[in-house]
Amino acid sequence: MSLYKHKNPLSQRISESVRVLSKYPAHVPVVVDCDPKLNKLKKNKFLVPRDVSASYLFQSIRKQLTCEQSTAIFIFCDDSLLCPTEMMTNVYDKYLDGKRHLKSGEEQDKFLYLMVQGENTFGIF
Repeated sequence: MSLYKHKNPLSQRISESVRVLSKYPAHVPVVVDCDPKLNKLKKNKFLVPRDVSASYLFQSIRKQLTCEQSTAIFIFCDDSLLCPTEMMTNVYDKYLDGKRHLKSGEEQDKFLYLMVQGENTFGIF
């Protein structure tokens, strides 16, 4: 479970996502959790334009991480590796479609939850 989900109740997350989406309809609200092996991100919430590829988000996250250049970062969404060439609107729509199997009466927030993991590309020395 996302640390953000754990710290904030569902009602607060829903109201925040509704507010953000109404104010910025051309953006995707994203919450990013980081692997404990990597340094913490300065912020964990991002507003990403819908019309850019996921590599834009990769660059934004990479700038905030103070890790070695030899560390490759991988971003996962629902246990699937996020493709850097995929458009953010497609990623977001796929996420929402994947969450439609909720029980009747159960609500969801409209955030896209991602997990960043790092791996040393040159092995361990």
